[in-house]
Amino acid sequence: MADYELTVFATIVVWIKRLLVLALFVVLLVFFVNFTLSNTEQISLEMGGLTIPSVSSSTLVMVPFVLGGFAGLLVSLMLVIRLRLTNASLRRKLARRDTELQKLRSSALKGLTDA
Repeated sequence: MADYELTVFATIVVWIKRLLVLALFVVLLVFFVNFTLSNTEQISLEMGGLTIPSVSSSTLVMVPFVLGGFAGLLVSLMLVIRLRLTNASLRRKLARRDTELQKLRSSALKGLTDA
């Protein structure tokens, strides 16, 4: 019965986490839309002799923010993939060791029963 309650609790926690992430996403979306609509003045930048065409000030703030978010997701995705590959490798190694240990145990038992 305790395992069932733990499973139900874990499922509830996962759904609460998903709802919180969704709520955060909606709040950020409302913030970004409000920021974009309230900052519409056109800005032209010149950097090192290169002139950027006139764009709204909100675009100059939002584009690097979104690109940075995607870059962070890509970096963390690479780390997660590397950790999962390492985990899979360690599981295979553990399975080989378990098999070897089982063979050693069975051979030791055969030696005792044959004598």
